[in-house]
Amino acid sequence: MSPPGCSIILLLFLATSGYCAKPRVEIIPSNGEIFLGREQSFICKSSVEATMKWLSGDDDEEIEDESRRYKKESIDETTMTLQVIASKVEPDRIIKCQAESESGETTNSEIKIRIIQKPTFVKDVSVNKAYDADSDAKLPCAVEGIPTPQITWFRNDMPVPILPGHLSATRDGTLTIDKIQLSDAGMYYCQAYIRERNEINYKNVTVTVNAAPIVTFEETFPKINSKSNASFTCSVTGHPKPEIVWKKGEEVVSDDGQKYILSSNGLQLSITDLAKDDEGNYTCHASNSLGQESTTLTLQVIDAPRGLGAGVVAGIILLLILGTLLAMDLTCYRTRRRGFLMFLSTNILGRPAPRVKLEDDLKKGTSDKSHVVNISGVDA
Repeated sequence: MSPPGCSIILLLFLATSGYCAKPRVEIIPSNGEIFLGREQSFICKSSVEATMKWLSGDDDEEIEDESRRYKKESIDETTMTLQVIASKVEPDRIIKCQAESESGETTNSEIKIRIIQKPTFVKDVSVNKAYDADSDAKLPCAVEGIPTPQITWFRNDMPVPILPGHLSATRDGTLTIDKIQLSDAGMYYCQAYIRERNEINYKNVTVTVNAAPIVTFEETFPKINSKSNASFTCSVTGHPKPEIVWKKGEEVVSDDGQKYILSSNGLQLSITDLAKDDEGNYTCHASNSLGQESTTLTLQVIDAPRGLGAGVVAGIILLLILGTLLAMDLTCYRTRRRGFLMFLSTNILGRPAPRVKLEDDLKKGTSDKSHVVNISGVDA
C-alpha cells in the first residue's frame, strides 16, 4: 500500500478511536464544603467532547437552575459549571457530573456538598453583667456552628469545670455561679471551638457584683507608747465603692495635716505625737447604695519609759572605768608584786622599780652579815 493510503487509514483509525473513547471526567474543586450564606462554583471537565449534565445524587435527576440554590452554565463541549448557593442549612448531599460521548459512552464524577458554618454567637451575648451578692448568676453563651461547636468558659485563663458546685457550666453554653460573691467579679470569656477545622471564636463578659460594705481591722485593741506616731488601716470591701468616714467617739476626724492625716483613699488614719487625750474609740464607717457598716478600735496610750539623764550615764561610765582599773591593779599586784601603775611606769616609761624589803630579804641580810675588822683589831 502506498504511503498516502497508509496516512488516510491512520487518520481514520485515530478519528474512530477518539469517537469511541470513554470520556474522563473531573470536578474542580474536589472539596464540596461551602460556608453558610456563601456560594461556590464547581467546574466539570471532560477529556473528550461530550454531552454534559449535572445530576442529583439521590435520584440521578438532572439539576435545573433554582433560585438561591443552583445555577449552571455550559462553557463548551468539554466544560460545564455549577454554582451552588448555601442560603440555608441543608443535609449533606451528592451531586454528579455526567459526560456522554458521541459513541454513547458515559462517565460520572461526584462530589459531596456539605454546608458548614463558623462558630457564631447569637442573641447578642452581653459583654457586661451585674448581679447582687448572694444571688444566682447565669451567663448564657448561645452559639451556632456546623458541626455544633464545643463550648468552654474560662476565668483567669483557666477553664471552668462542667461540675456541680459554686461555678459550673452546662453543655448548652450557660455558666452558672451559685450565690455569687465579690470575689467572683472579673473577666470571663466563652470560647466556641470546632475541632475538625480548628476554628475558634470567643466573647468576653465582664461580671460586676454589687454588695454592701464589710469593714475589718487587723487589731482592735492597740497599745502604743506616748510621744510616738500611730497608723490605723481599715479594710473595706463593697461595690459600688464605699465612702469612708473616720470618727473619734461621735466626732468626725478630719485631715488637718498635723495631728490627723488621712490617706488618699481614706482607709488609713495616722495620728502624730500621741498623748493621753488621744485615747479612745476610733470608728471606720463605710457606706454605699446597698448599705453601711462600721467597725471600732480602742486605742490605749501608755507612758513611755523615762530615759536616764546625762549625768547619771556619765557617773555609771566613770564607775565602770574605776572598777576596771582597780581589778587590773589587784591582778598585777598578785602576779608581779607591784601594782598596775608601777607596772606601767617600769615597762613603758623605763623608770627603775623602787626596792621593797620583804621579810625574807631581812632574814637573808642578817645571816649574810659581814665581819669588819678595824685597825685596832676589834670586830665591829
